[in-house]
Amino acid sequence: MILLLAGAGFLWYATRLILVVMPSDGTAPVVFSVNEGDEWVYHYKHSVQQTPCYEYFRINGPHNMTMTHTIYESYGVGLPYSLMDGAFKPLKKEGKFEMIMNRPYEKISFRAANEARPSITYGNRTIDLVDQFGQGTRVDVLSMKRYTFWFMES
Repeated sequence: MILLLAGAGFLWYATRLILVVMPSDGTAPVVFSVNEGDEWVYHYKHSVQQTPCYEYFRINGPHNMTMTHTIYESYGVGLPYSLMDGAFKPLKKEGKFEMIMNRPYEKISFRAANEARPSITYGNRTIDLVDQFGQGTRVDVLSMKRYTFWFMES
């Protein structure tokens, strides 16, 4: 009976959904335990506008995420502006803009750069990509089952 319970517990743990922040240089990744429907945020300083940008992603399942919206302060080069990008909504009280989107992703890649100071926030935990992985490191963000991650690590 104890073995059956231990096996069931292990199976449950192995099939839980995780969000993996995987650096390209082989250093240790950051792993968050997540649930379907949870949201995480990518924050950075825009290289041209020099203003903060926030991109929001929903976790739908393994290798399935959706950028749901982005919030930014300035309106210009490199920022969404077309209705083809989504529904545009000025946030008058905050002096910002919001673009409601529905962009699907299997994997999202970022580059850690001192100028942009990119970070990823899930729940109450924020990871500064430059501090964690170093200047210039490519970082991939993936959602997957925990057992899939174990096979990647071996």
